[in-house]
Amino acid sequence: MKALTLLIILLVCLNLTALSNTSSINRVPKITNQFSNKLSFIERNKPYTKNICTNYAIKPGEKLSVYNVNGSIKFIGWNKNYIKITAIKRTYHNCNYLNDIHMTLNTFNGLNIRTVSTSKDCRARIDYVINVPKDTLFGEVYSKEKIKFKNLPNDIMNNILVLSNR
Repeated sequence: MKALTLLIILLVCLNLTALSNTSSINRVPKITNQFSNKLSFIERNKPYTKNICTNYAIKPGEKLSVYNVNGSIKFIGWNKNYIKITAIKRTYHNCNYLNDIHMTLNTFNGLNIRTVSTSKDCRARIDYVINVPKDTLFGEVYSKEKIKFKNLPNDIMNNILVLSNR
């Protein structure tokens, strides 16, 4: 029995020695290597973009309404008598998905801007930069993202119905 115990101890020692000699082979990457690979993947995952620019001559008394589910809206007041809409489409998986996200304009009862998306990319979005005359009347403005105002009088900004999930 002592001989058997001695033999088992000897075999265990030989196995441990063999394992310690082969541990210099890096079969599993270190955690830092795994983390840095994921970081570099994120950095390379830049969006495909497409800019669309259009103008609309707004008439006195017409209201501007914007409904943008995915994306931000920035209104900039200026001294011109028309609205300039710059829409920046973004998609991350495939550049063809840019064709699946649309800006629709409806001029019934003012100017209504709406984002419509049939994209399979859940991060597909349109970010709007809208230059407006400083005396523009606003209707509803909706976005799940940021809504910003620049160079607009306070009384106009206070009367805007902002529906936002910020």
